[in-house]
Amino acid sequence: MIEKVKRSLFAKIFIVTFLLTSFCCMITYGVIAWLVPKTYSTTLDTSLDSAVNSFLAEVECVTPLESGKLFDEFVLNQNGVLIQLFDSSNNEIELPSQSSSVFPVFVTSGVAIESDDPAAYRATHSYIFTFADSDEVYTLTIAGSAQEVDLLKDTLGGIFLVLLFVVLLVAVLASIVYSHYVTRPVLRISGVSRRMAQLDFSWKCKEGRIDELGTLAHSLNEMSQRLSASMADLKNANEKLQADIERERALEQAQLDFFSAVSHELKTPITVIKGQTEGMILNIGDYQDRNKYLMRSLEIINTMEGIVQEILTVSRMKSSKVGLKKENIQFSDMLKQEYALFEDLIIQKGIDWKENITPDLCVVGDKALLQKAINNLVSNAIAYSPEGSTIYLTAFAEEGTARFLLENTGVHIPDSELPKLFDAFYRVEHSRNKRTGGSGLGLYIVKTILEQHQAKYSIENTKRGVLFTIRF
Repeated sequence: MIEKVKRSLFAKIFIVTFLLTSFCCMITYGVIAWLVPKTYSTTLDTSLDSAVNSFLAEVECVTPLESGKLFDEFVLNQNGVLIQLFDSSNNEIELPSQSSSVFPVFVTSGVAIESDDPAAYRATHSYIFTFADSDEVYTLTIAGSAQEVDLLKDTLGGIFLVLLFVVLLVAVLASIVYSHYVTRPVLRISGVSRRMAQLDFSWKCKEGRIDELGTLAHSLNEMSQRLSASMADLKNANEKLQADIERERALEQAQLDFFSAVSHELKTPITVIKGQTEGMILNIGDYQDRNKYLMRSLEIINTMEGIVQEILTVSRMKSSKVGLKKENIQFSDMLKQEYALFEDLIIQKGIDWKENITPDLCVVGDKALLQKAINNLVSNAIAYSPEGSTIYLTAFAEEGTARFLLENTGVHIPDSELPKLFDAFYRVEHSRNKRTGGSGLGLYIVKTILEQHQAKYSIENTKRGVLFTIRF
């Protein structure tokens, strides 16, 4: 029970409010029970004093014989008080009465209240006066009755239990209402805080108060919005970081695959050169014809040199320290130079070269790298086109972009092989590579250059042959 109270704000506020309300009500009752009788007694004394002063003012204007009627009326009007009269020698005498013409007269009834209980009367007051025809000083002593005051005290005491029940009931109801009023927004804010702790920001604290609790609710709403924005930014940053990590992993894996391919690609010619060299050194069988095998070794070395040069090209392009030297390039002029570069080989293979290039077509990029990419594409198209085929080179502007199309006819590539053409050292037919002397890095270099320029590229089979497309 105690633990529940400790953990419940409503219970704490209820208990404190109940105790304070009950205490205040009991203190108020105590003050009333003490003050009201005292005030009432004072009021009675003041009223009695006023009546006595008015009475004595009339008495001092008459003789003792004439005062009897006044005394009789006063005694009758002030019933319930103790009245005593003393002469100048402080001897108590009977009050004058109209029933006798002789002064003093002993009045035996209706004159004074006799009581052995001094607590039955309020404070005693003494008044000094004289009659009209005499210089003798008399003292009139009056004690007011405490009966009414005692009755008031008894009444207040009698309603104590009823008042106590009412006080407790009011205290309970007031405590419940007040506790609910105070704790409702606090409990709402507490619930919101728990949701915040669970990183749930899909809420809004609806409090129309303008006090401190309203300010707290507004602050929580602002904090929720800022935390939600921060979490969104953090999520985006995390997703970007994950993407960067995946990209780095992919790049690392690509590098490993590349060097693995390089190792494999260089291993065979090195093995061949080693075998031929050892055979020539040992003068074994056919290897005795050194000139023949020296020429073969030289051819293999030249091929390896070409592969190494291509590898160095790839390495330089992938180095983070090397940036693109972007400039405005007359793309049309660059493409028109391609035929001149490969004219002898085109004529030798009997290839029909057709070009359709829009004049003054410009792109932004690294001129040397783009020249390398175009050369590799044209060289690859010529090398793998059969004799008598046709190569179409087209370039034009479309929707603010430059389009480049290169199509060589008479050849098709299996659709399953198309995505692999841009892998390092990948060849569709190894025998054709031996015939053409390719390194297997041409299209890989093209892909690397185009990706650095953020250009879109694709390769696909057509009815006539194979089409390569670039969009800058």
